[in-house]
Amino acid sequence: MSTVATEPKVDLQTAVNTALDFFRESFKSVKPADVQLEEIQFSETEQRWLITVGYDNPRELHPESLQAMVYPSKRVLQRKYKVVQVDAQTGHPISITIRQGL
Repeated sequence: MSTVATEPKVDLQTAVNTALDFFRESFKSVKPADVQLEEIQFSETEQRWLITVGYDNPRELHPESLQAMVYPSKRVLQRKYKVVQVDAQTGHPISITIRQGL
């Protein structure tokens, strides 16, 4: 059985815009800062765009940490990454998952 690769109907820029919009809407209560496109992949077998989004997630320092003792009012930005999957044929966002390994 042979499989024929299908060209995506949804172009790269549309997929990126969809992924960023979907990410921002999904995480608006977290108020992520410095949201950026980090990585793009296309899965031919699944016909999906895999768009990695990086963002800074503000968090409080643990009160017992050395940094918290030196800078008691300091907040730390923690860089995080998510992968947004966008269907390459319909342009609909499918999922957001945690990006491991960065």
